[in-house]
Amino acid sequence: MSKPVIRTYKDSNDLKRMQKLTQAIWPLEPNYHIGDLAWQRYRHAGREDDWDTAIWELDGNPVAWGWIQKPGELICQVHPDFPEVARDVIDWFNKITKTNEQKVLVLETESHLISALEDSLFTPLAENPEVLTKISLDSCSFPVQLPDKFKGRHIKGSEDLTNRVAVHRAAFDKTRVTEESYLNVMNTYPYDPSLDWVIESPNGEFIASCLIWYDEVNKVGLLEPVGTNPGFRRMGLASSVSKLALNALSEKGAKTAVVVCTSPDACELYKSIGFEQFAQTKSFHRLK
Repeated sequence: MSKPVIRTYKDSNDLKRMQKLTQAIWPLEPNYHIGDLAWQRYRHAGREDDWDTAIWELDGNPVAWGWIQKPGELICQVHPDFPEVARDVIDWFNKITKTNEQKVLVLETESHLISALEDSLFTPLAENPEVLTKISLDSCSFPVQLPDKFKGRHIKGSEDLTNRVAVHRAAFDKTRVTEESYLNVMNTYPYDPSLDWVIESPNGEFIASCLIWYDEVNKVGLLEPVGTNPGFRRMGLASSVSKLALNALSEKGAKTAVVVCTSPDACELYKSIGFEQFAQTKSFHRLK
């Protein structure tokens, strides 16, 4: 068997190589969706110096990727048919990082990654897990009722850029998303403005938003991110804008939607829509 070739990440073409692997192993319920990679890569401009990223390929096909967020945290994917490559990714991570502690985040279902980490003397880390949930879109559409004179719509493109970034920044006060970075997001596969939904207040202000990334190969959409202006919370707007976006996703032929919950409140929101948990993350660490 030939040995995988490692390549250092260079540009958006390499992101598509990473996404190709993510699509190929999606039915096995991995930790990442192609939309995760697009959003995480481009939501913050100027982060490239904080990252080291590599791709492992066999006969020109991606079988693994590793993405280090300095000083010493790794996220990765390894095709389950090539579990031995997981050790190569860990060895690369060890060579690149200079910090004393190394951390790796995986999904509890990724047994081939967990085995490789344990063999490399990583141990579980007591951290609150991220909860992955999903919902079938085979049923009827989601009913939505907005407050009087409020309306929902998808954004029209770059002409809505300023307002779209404003609602995101209002919802996430520590975000580094800017108009520059969001424009990068909009220019990244598989972004689709018809799946980028907002709710407008009576004065035309964007007050809630939901972006869905659609993987047409696997017929699955990812909600990332969803947010509401703090001045308009407790009005059901996060639920409403998510349902509007889910209806649009369903019309495109999607069969499933997924969303990652990072807090109990988020889990309750998506549970109220009909999402159900299917897995959660596990963190591992070791000292060099």
